[in-house]
Amino acid sequence: ADDMDKVVIAYEPVWAIGTGKVATPEQAQFAHATIRSILDKMYGSQVADDTRVLYGGSVTPESVDGLLAKPDIDGALVGGASLDATKFGRII
Repeated sequence: ADDMDKVVIAYEPVWAIGTGKVATPEQAQFAHATIRSILDKMYGSQVADDTRVLYGGSVTPESVDGLLAKPDIDGALVGGASLDATKFGRII
């Protein structure tokens, strides 16, 4: 638990890898809440709350706002959209 402040978890649905498909904000929130629940059981609520959990499944300028509005999604791990300066600029 002492080193958990150095950990960042990135979640991407297996069906989104390399497909360009993105989870709905609700699907992503459910997965992130599940991750936090597991962290809570393993390390306690403080670690679960403090650990950064990122969403990484085909984040786009169109999907980022809905995803980041969810309480358990702390940020985005941007893949292909980072190759386009305009798209990446909108995401960050």
